[in-house]
Amino acid sequence: MTPDGEMAGVDLATVVSLLDDEHVRSILIATSEKPRSANELSDRCGLSTSSIYRRLERLTDADLVTERTRPRSDGHHETVYVSRLDRFELTIRDGDISWEVDRRSDDVADQLTRLWGKF
Repeated sequence: MTPDGEMAGVDLATVVSLLDDEHVRSILIATSEKPRSANELSDRCGLSTSSIYRRLERLTDADLVTERTRPRSDGHHETVYVSRLDRFELTIRDGDISWEVDRRSDDVADQLTRLWGKF
């Protein structure tokens, strides 16, 4: 975290605002279980696809969700989303506030899948 309260280009207010949204939390939970497309998230979270995409854009900008390409059996590919949020910690102690976001790192298989998807 930087001295002005930013971490990886994202400030505390942005993270708290995102986590305050119950639909964002539903998206994070669903994408922490397995990669899901926007349509799958729409069905699972009970939101319109456009609402899902708006929230996914904010989550991606905050680096809390990442996009991946999933090949389909018909030869086409679709974009799926995976939660990168592992842990969010807010500490208030001795008149000071600090916060930390732990993000999941990509494993080698995920990196290869993304690389393959670019071809």
